[in-house]
Amino acid sequence: MDKDILNEVIEAEKVIQQCIEQEQVRLRDWLDGVKKEAAEAIARAERTDGESFGRALEEAKRDAEMRAKQTVESAEARAARYQDLEDTVLTEIIMKRLPRILLE
Repeated sequence: MDKDILNEVIEAEKVIQQCIEQEQVRLRDWLDGVKKEAAEAIARAERTDGESFGRALEEAKRDAEMRAKQTVESAEARAARYQDLEDTVLTEIIMKRLPRILLE
């Protein structure tokens, strides 16, 4: 009778060990899937961030070009106005602004 109980215990341990091994395989597979999903999510996020950065950079370039164009146009317009002035008038303007220019 003791041998029967011992055999049953041994068989139960074998079944438990098999269940544990099956569960370990299942968990390993699940963990591999989670790792793969996480890696894919990170890759997607990096692509999205890269695309966002690229768009922001292009927008900043367009803004800078627009501001530079406006500055050049403004300077050209001002230069055109001063070009038509007589030398005496220009001298007066320069003399008025010279102290402020020298302070800078």
